[in-house]
Amino acid sequence: MNRYKTRSGIVLRRKNTPAGDVVLSLLTPEGKLRGIARAGAKNGLAAKVNLFHHLTVQVYQRPGNDMAVLSEIILEGALDRLTHPDVYPYAHWLAELADKLYQEDDHVGQAGFELVSGGLRGVARHTDPNRVAMIMAWKLLGAHGLFPRVSSCPDSGEIDGLTRFDPERGAVSSHKGIVIGEEAIWELRRIASETVRENLLEPLEIHTRTALWKALEQYIAAHVGQLQATTAMRLLENRI
Repeated sequence: MNRYKTRSGIVLRRKNTPAGDVVLSLLTPEGKLRGIARAGAKNGLAAKVNLFHHLTVQVYQRPGNDMAVLSEIILEGALDRLTHPDVYPYAHWLAELADKLYQEDDHVGQAGFELVSGGLRGVARHTDPNRVAMIMAWKLLGAHGLFPRVSSCPDSGEIDGLTRFDPERGAVSSHKGIVIGEEAIWELRRIASETVRENLLEPLEIHTRTALWKALEQYIAAHVGQLQATTAMRLLENRI
């Protein structure tokens, strides 16, 4: 059996080892891949395996070894603006969210891969990376069947006049959870039903934006786990 495979994906996470090797987490359409790139490889390793880079790698899986060896690393693309101080926290946060959402045995598919890569492109290119990151995060949750119930309150059945969001149950509510306001509820419904491009066409008031981030962060913490990159993102926006 041929244990060598070729995979193309985005670097979601990287860690240097004491030996100078790099452990990478790559998101590919076939699934999330975790492997080690050896420092001795004469392929310009250091310049290629940065976060968010799009790589094509040759993968060798040793029998009985969970850690694949990555070689023949080719840099397919890099979004230089993602390293900008005003952009990097959002990109890092989105990558960490994707890394937590996708397990190594999950099938990502081309649609899932494009959702993550499109989110990074949007954060890099749009004038409002804060809003792009927020919308793409809700979309990523939706792709995993985790978009909250926003059509009506699950208890009362009310549709209009709702002002609360219950992070634990993942639903808008008439009486439970945190107050985010009626405008934020309607914006959540727009995110659920419209494309990213359509969502970005309409302006967003600062109080609604702040409320949506509050709901999103608490919802992710309850259903996905705490994201370490949240702190840097909050510092950037002075939201703490």
